[in-house]
Amino acid sequence: MRSRPSLVAHADWSASPAARAVVLAEPGPGGTGWRLALAPAGLLPELLATAGALVGVDAPLGLPRAYAEARGIASFRSFLATLASDDPFWTPVAPPDRPSLARPFYPARPGGARRATLEQGLGLGPFAVHLRRCDRATAAQCLFWTLGPKQCGRAALAIWRELLLPRLARVALWPFDGPLAALLGEPRPIVAETYPGLAYRLLGLPRFAKSRAADRANRVDRLLELAGELGARLDHALDAEARAGFTGTRDHGFDALVGCLLLLAIVEGRLGSGDPVPEHALAVEGWMLGLEAGEPRARSASGR
Repeated sequence: MRSRPSLVAHADWSASPAARAVVLAEPGPGGTGWRLALAPAGLLPELLATAGALVGVDAPLGLPRAYAEARGIASFRSFLATLASDDPFWTPVAPPDRPSLARPFYPARPGGARRATLEQGLGLGPFAVHLRRCDRATAAQCLFWTLGPKQCGRAALAIWRELLLPRLARVALWPFDGPLAALLGEPRPIVAETYPGLAYRLLGLPRFAKSRAADRANRVDRLLELAGELGARLDHALDAEARAGFTGTRDHGFDALVGCLLLLAIVEGRLGSGDPVPEHALAVEGWMLGLEAGEPRARSASGR
């Protein structure tokens, strides 16, 4: 990367405030190295207003191509800009009602919910067409499915509605607004999508169950080693939380640290950003930071 961000942050975000964590990396003295710390989740809006910041979010930024074509959507950014805060799009559908193109997120609650109902309601075809190309490449979950521990739809709705929509004109969205290297030369803060399963693989973490504190703790040595290679130092509180297996912030804190290290590895030139992004993803579908085009389908330790 030719330009360095003013700060780097990664948010593991959820619709529930109790399931949110942010790890912040600030440049060290003289702009060398990085200091990593757990930041209050409520600080994220401020980070999204910080000139030159690079902020990663663990949630989809983009729409499946089949859905976009059915609605005549040519641009994800333009689509968000046209949505009012009270648009029906933001409200997941509860069984026994069916989702629709206007309200594609399903189900609002368990109990009789079936993936076949999503297929029938949207009328786009089999379940696979509801996945973006990057979802299929990484075994990620369907944006519109909102049930189960691996679902990502609720986080996407919260991030799009609460964080992006109010400041859409003031942030850069990667890759929609250009390659990462070019965006890092602008004053606008940059928001980019990450995916934990991809980050684990890129950072060399073997398969594990991230829901277990012992498994998280067993991966910390690798994360600390990587931090050292990147010139990054964890502050006392984050270091203690990591060595304990993130017993306080659970897998949310773990994924926030993993995501932040992924961003630093890209900024420091240890990993590629995923640019150039495939043409089909540039306007509507989006892409995952660090995913190289043409990579085989990845096996991840766990979903979003």
